[in-house]
Amino acid sequence: MKTSVSQFLSKTKFFSKVAGVVVGLAFSQQALASWHLDPLHSELHFVTVKNTAVTEVHSFRTIDGMINNQGVAVVDIDLASVNTHIEIRDERIKDMLFNVVNYPEASLSAQVDLKVLNGMKVGEIKTVPLTVDLSLHDHQQKIDTKVSVTALSDGAFQVNTLQPIIINTAQFELTDGVKALQDVAKLDSIATSIPVTAQFVFQPE
Repeated sequence: MKTSVSQFLSKTKFFSKVAGVVVGLAFSQQALASWHLDPLHSELHFVTVKNTAVTEVHSFRTIDGMINNQGVAVVDIDLASVNTHIEIRDERIKDMLFNVVNYPEASLSAQVDLKVLNGMKVGEIKTVPLTVDLSLHDHQQKIDTKVSVTALSDGAFQVNTLQPIIINTAQFELTDGVKALQDVAKLDSIATSIPVTAQFVFQPE
């Protein structure tokens, strides 16, 4: 039996509605997507230079963060988790530089374009300009940088700094703390410009 024109149009409208709902749900899920920082695969390092020529790389053991469904990315850094591979130096930095009793955390925040993330295929890499707000010791500074974003499997992303971000201790009133560390360690100098690099992996919620 031949399908009538009215039946054909009816079916066409039905499938169009179903397709519209499916597409709508897909975009809705993308819009509502959020990610959490994977601490096991994320790293934050900083470099110090003492006595002009001695360079050392340090890190933080504990960082946490997320990207919410509005594209707001936040990474919190536990300053008490500083790791310089020398215990007495860790304690001095926590007490004399960071003053972790009063300032336990630093934070990074940025606005991320979700269209960029949602449009990437697994293995694809993009260079993304980013303005990062760094909050440290009750001071905030905006930092313009570029990061490399790699789409991983299962909706995850890896974000890497493309070049070190230079933190000036004077902008956060940490210069006195640096001088105190220099004096207690009997050093000739400690550089007050600190290069920072990061690798963050975000897993979907």
